Amino acid sequence: MSSYAARTGLVKPVERPKSTTAGKPSPEDHIKKSQRILLTWLSEEPEIYPKIKAYISAADFTQELYRQVADKLFAGLEQGAFSPASVVSAFEEEEEQREVAAIFNTKLERLNTKQEREKALHDVVVAVKDNSFNYYSARMGSDMEALNQVISGKKALEELRKAHISL
Repeated sequence: MSSYAARTGLVKPVERPKSTTAGKPSPEDHIKKSQRILLTWLSEEPEIYPKIKAYISAADFTQELYRQVADKLFAGLEQGAFSPASVVSAFEEEEEQREVAAIFNTKLERLNTKQEREKALHDVVVAVKDNSFNYYSARMGSDMEALNQVISGKKALEELRKAHISL
């Protein structure tokens, strides 16, 4: 009887609850989050940039939009005239502008001590660099030059893991 009522439109069919696995963040979400946090942090505290520019470049951002934002952000910080609004307006598509604005409005966790802030910054920089290394090493060929790049990238990542970034 109920199936007849559902077919004729007298009763709404039963909706099953959605799977909880669909809400779990993917590894790509974690990658984007670390890149977004670093970009937000740099836009809010530009004085950090000189301390990490030896370790991070725009090429370390593996998402295309994030790489473009990082490129504009780093160029603005180098010139000493950075404005998040100018970066947002540099994109023509409304969807891109919305996403860039969201990057600069990421909520950063409040860290109370200098040591917590230094550790958090170090962890974010290492996460972005580690992702970059994994991304590019998975896409390289098997020639000698590619192998040398992987080795030098691994060496730079290990140096970064040992480095102390002071605030």
